[in-house]
Amino acid sequence: MKIKDLPDEPPKYMEGIARYMWRRIVPMLKDNSFANEMDKTLVEALCDNYFVLRSSSKSISEHGAQFETFDYFTDDDGKVTGKELKSIKKNPAVDSLDKATKNIRAISSELGLTPQSRAELLKLSDSDDDDDEDSPFGGDDDDKF
Repeated sequence: MKIKDLPDEPPKYMEGIARYMWRRIVPMLKDNSFANEMDKTLVEALCDNYFVLRSSSKSISEHGAQFETFDYFTDDDGKVTGKELKSIKKNPAVDSLDKATKNIRAISSELGLTPQSRAELLKLSDSDDDDDEDSPFGGDDDDKF
């Protein structure tokens, strides 16, 4: 059974920035890693988390990392007569951004997209090319036995 390459086109359900990320990342994976169709779910998760990261970042830019909540006072007619600061709350997008960033880092490492994971893949590739002279079982000298 031949393992297929990752598809060039993103899954139909993906929209917007997630689709953009798929089209950006898949060519790099095809050229520079061992990723294939079996890694499709990881690539989908990477793209989805990138969407969450961008959406969360936008929310934080628009609304801030924190926001104030108020108690409002009204008269008998329902007209607001005053307000008092009730609390300062964290924008939920801050936690979403943090979690998406951690997920992206982990998935990128799994796919060989971080400098450290690329270096490890290169080491593995180089060790496959060695003659096994340093092997405790010797090299390819089977004719000696």
